Amino acid sequence: MLKRENEEQLSSDGDSDICDELDRRPPAQDPCYRCKKRVYPVERIDVGVLFHRRCFRCRVCGLQLSLRTFHFDQENDPDVYCKNHVPKFVGTIDGEALGVRTALNAPKVTKNNEFRGSVYNPACQYSTGSLDYSHHREKNSRTSLGTYQDFEKSGVYAAQSQLEERQKLEEDELYATLKTEKQKKLEKIEKELEIEKERSVREMIEGFEQLKKYKDPETLESEKKKLESHYRKKKEERIRKLMERLSADAKESVSKLIEKHSQEMLVMIAERLSEVNTMEIVHECEEMQMKDTERKVAELTQTPSICPPETKRSQMFKSPKEFEKIDHHVFDVAKNEYMTFTDLVKDLIIDCETDLEKARSLFRWITWKDLNQLDVDESVNPESPLGLLRGIKYGTESYHDLFKRLCSYAGLYCEVIQGYSKGAGYRPGMRIEGDKFRNSWTAVYITGSWCFINCNWGARHVKGHQVKREGQAEDMQKFFYKCDEFYFVTDPEDHIYQHYPNDPKWQLLECPITLTEFITLPVVKSPFFNYGLRFSVHYDCIQYTQNGIVVLQLKIPNLLGFGYTFEAKDKTINSSRLEGRVMLRIVGHNAIFTVAPPKSGRYFFTIYAKDDWNSESLQSACAFRIKCVENRDAIKSPFPKVPFFGPTPAMSQCGVLPETHIDPLIHYSHEDCCCTFKLQNRDVKLSYTFKYYGPWDNEIPDIQRYVFIKHRDENTVTYQIRCPLQGKYVLSILGENNPCTEDGSVTYDCLFRYLIQCRQPGKDKRPLPRACHRWLHGTLLEPNCGDIPVDRQVTFRVRAPLAIDVALLIGDVWFHFKDINDGIWEGSVTTGKTACKAKLYAKLDKERSRFSPLIEFQVK
Repeated sequence: MLKRENEEQLSSDGDSDICDELDRRPPAQDPCYRCKKRVYPVERIDVGVLFHRRCFRCRVCGLQLSLRTFHFDQENDPDVYCKNHVPKFVGTIDGEALGVRTALNAPKVTKNNEFRGSVYNPACQYSTGSLDYSHHREKNSRTSLGTYQDFEKSGVYAAQSQLEERQKLEEDELYATLKTEKQKKLEKIEKELEIEKERSVREMIEGFEQLKKYKDPETLESEKKKLESHYRKKKEERIRKLMERLSADAKESVSKLIEKHSQEMLVMIAERLSEVNTMEIVHECEEMQMKDTERKVAELTQTPSICPPETKRSQMFKSPKEFEKIDHHVFDVAKNEYMTFTDLVKDLIIDCETDLEKARSLFRWITWKDLNQLDVDESVNPESPLGLLRGIKYGTESYHDLFKRLCSYAGLYCEVIQGYSKGAGYRPGMRIEGDKFRNSWTAVYITGSWCFINCNWGARHVKGHQVKREGQAEDMQKFFYKCDEFYFVTDPEDHIYQHYPNDPKWQLLECPITLTEFITLPVVKSPFFNYGLRFSVHYDCIQYTQNGIVVLQLKIPNLLGFGYTFEAKDKTINSSRLEGRVMLRIVGHNAIFTVAPPKSGRYFFTIYAKDDWNSESLQSACAFRIKCVENRDAIKSPFPKVPFFGPTPAMSQCGVLPETHIDPLIHYSHEDCCCTFKLQNRDVKLSYTFKYYGPWDNEIPDIQRYVFIKHRDENTVTYQIRCPLQGKYVLSILGENNPCTEDGSVTYDCLFRYLIQCRQPGKDKRPLPRACHRWLHGTLLEPNCGDIPVDRQVTFRVRAPLAIDVALLIGDVWFHFKDINDGIWEGSVTTGKTACKAKLYAKLDKERSRFSPLIEFQVK
């Protein structure tokens, strides 16, 4: 029993799953003070009581608040307010009021004392609003170190070139030291292994002589080869471990050197700018001028405090398209080769006016330049263009180190953050510890806030495309790449799904989460945010079935294409048993996934998304682990094997909208159901398909007859649906999206797809009539079925307001109806003794004698 419990605590990759205990506990009751719903770690604001981040708003004006801007009123009606709407305490003041008599009898003080503060008028007694203003003023006083024009005017670039030359010599010295140390340790290993090998050979020969086997030279030679092979493998293993250790040491040394150089560069820029600004002001003495310069340098080079950003990414820029001008400039710069970072950054930021534009230029250059294709050997000249990026190719310098270096040249504060990431190989619920999943990323100080920027992950999906300019035959594919925009200025609440820093402050959240809470978050990839997806509620990475299913709901900004994979941890489960175990339905701006495992066990469920409906390329959006711990009674039958249920882009193109059943899942019981669609295009040609998916064998020859167009006019169309058997049905509404082809054929696209769950078959199991394409503005009153018995007197009643004459054709006999009133036509016919078709016709044009078919019946 104990062994079985230990096995249950293992995740799919063999690591113990720390999420199991958390999920088995009863859910914590942490209600939001505003909406009373449960508050989860990622969205939590704690001010003594808990709020959702979205609920942490001023009660009066709805302004989004932070821990620095909120005011909590406990006197009148406890809630949070902004500074302008916090209720004021109202009371009466007279001579007997508390404290007033003491104040009246107190000794008078001078204005100077009042201003500076005294026992009776402490200067520190300011309102919280004053503190907020001080913080606001301090934050906004920290501006960019300057634009290109400021740097040019103050001589920054000239000083930068000199400093870079000195730093490059220091860097060359470090690389030479690392190379020498590496060579010495490799030679040491060679000597140690050679001595050990000679000793082993000598001992082997002595052993052969003692056993008198030296007369067999072949055996001795064979043993020598085995020994050489053994020491060759041992040498390779020792060299591999040595190289790993040297690589780690080299990365650390280079990273420290870049940190030192970056700080020196920022100090130099601050000194140059401060000197220019100070020279423009006339001071009384040189000593005061020097002190003022030192003070300004200290202010400019002081690293900003770590705190959550005051602005969201959407407030800084609406779309990456705003940077098109800068991006195109970066593309032109990237085609050139540079000998120094000074010249490179100078050209990159020449048109930048803000810190955001500077950061964009540097980010786009790194993600656009295919640095992995660099061909650099150890003999490369450090003064050459390739020598500028040699650290990237050597593996001693990461994309983050390069970005930090470039930021210092541009006058931007940048920090490389260490921590854990849910990257390649990570699956939902896996334990994070040790060096596994260690990673780093960067944060840049932009417009008064720290912002996450990840050049490494932003350049992971690099794709080329063919571009030929006028007058050029050259293939420009190597110059154009596509980056992942999610990693340029990522909001902290989105960033935390992928990255967990060693220092909780670098989460940049109002209320940081723990590592355990980070693990329990679902695995979320950048396409999830790029496509504007959001979870409708908080989900943990591990989802347990209830009544045999798990339901996951995503909010979607527009109609997207989705895909999914459903894998079992138990590899003995046949893949065919996993087919049809996921149902996707689109309901308005929601994508709802219903997962029904075929048996108890553990599964992995991954959702993919795409914005181009016709593209076959899907990108991973998010992933969960599904656990089914229920017995066989709760296991559900599979869903129909169709991609999704709901609307398609062709629906809006044809001008068709659902009016009654927006949710494509319909529960049918006994009575017929009717689905109505609005028609924005009155001339659209519609059709449908109706299929039965079991669980019983379908012995009905024509299941299509169980759907009938009950009514259609210029604005709406209504479908009547009847289910003769228990089980699942799929109704697909089709529309003509393309004009007729040359041969006159019409192609139809799927507009909307319904899944009909029939628990109780219809009371009337007879098929329905079949409507013809001229069936407009009409309503069939009776009969309400499509099969008419033979040799019977049957009454027909139909409302056809557009008809001039109505008749029924059975075999070759015509029966004309009478117009009663209000466009209702009635007739009594004898069906005859022969099974045949019966068609209802109407004359719709006075000028022509032609009758058009409306409805078809079967006489049987």
